[in-house]
Amino acid sequence: MNILLTGATGFLGKQLTLKLLSEGHSVYALIRNERKADRLIEALPADLQNNLFIIKGNLGDERLGVPFETIDLLKGKIDTVYHIAAYLSFDDRERDKTFEINVEGTRNVLEFSKDIQVKNFYHVSTAYTLGAQLHGREELHPKDNTFVNPYEESKCHAEHLVFDYNNVFNVSIFRPAIIIGDSKTGEAETTFALYGVIRSLELLKKRLDRKQDTPSEKIKFLCNQEAAQNLVPVDYVVNVLALGLTSAKPDTIYHITNSQPPTNQLVLDLIQSALDFYNVELVPTDYEGELTDQDMKLNQPMKVFHKYFEKTLTFDDSNTQELLHENNVEELHLDRETLQMIISGGMKSQDKGIAAK
Repeated sequence: MNILLTGATGFLGKQLTLKLLSEGHSVYALIRNERKADRLIEALPADLQNNLFIIKGNLGDERLGVPFETIDLLKGKIDTVYHIAAYLSFDDRERDKTFEINVEGTRNVLEFSKDIQVKNFYHVSTAYTLGAQLHGREELHPKDNTFVNPYEESKCHAEHLVFDYNNVFNVSIFRPAIIIGDSKTGEAETTFALYGVIRSLELLKKRLDRKQDTPSEKIKFLCNQEAAQNLVPVDYVVNVLALGLTSAKPDTIYHITNSQPPTNQLVLDLIQSALDFYNVELVPTDYEGELTDQDMKLNQPMKVFHKYFEKTLTFDDSNTQELLHENNVEELHLDRETLQMIISGGMKSQDKGIAAK
């Protein structure tokens, strides 16, 4: 098949590109600049590079900034579009930019897909479009929900927009939870969410080691220890997305989530084990005791995640389970050992990334 991807240079997009190419598909990647394109090509085995085609374009432009001649060449040629690209920011000050890229950018991709007459449009959203609810169903959530941040809200609006085009092409929405490293290698090309926590604790350890200063009391991390984080390995997400090519049903939403998510305490234990650093303890986000300067330094960058740290969200993934069953693919089992390996592998990936800069 001929498949067009947005976001092909990102953490998830790159892995999906590799998966699709390895299965014999041709991938047309919409990429903003040559530097990003070159990096994607360099990351691919030589025998797969001939089936990758770069289309220079931008979500913010009408027709994605793609020349009319290219549009004519693509017309009727693309079977499926995976729209992965998005702007990931929880900052209220960036609300306008977030909506511009995640909603209006999605509109531009939809109109472009309509112009080139694609058959299927697969929108990669997020499981966190449920707002203040504690349980997410595989259906559209109301746009007037109370949301944790503008990113969630923008992705919810984008989902409604995508379904408005279900009379133009087959539409499916895929909602991954918190994407972490590969379950076989542990590798992860991201500094977000789990990896932001890992990096913060790693820097804290190095700072204390330099000062040769071991606090008399453990440093407090504001986070509900019993709440769970819905972590999903990137290869599991990619496998579900790839199954969509042959098995996704129109007008259907698929949660790519974890039915047995690890608790915050377990995640912290595994990070501290990987770092050999046991000077941190979890306290509730509404902790009323006094915080030291060291506590404040650790927690300040994490404030945007406090709403997620304090509650456990659950997700119905019946549609995804049916998709897996039809294709004889096992559901996700993220055990302690695998999560430990992913955390350790993520630390190595971050060190490589820093060394490469």
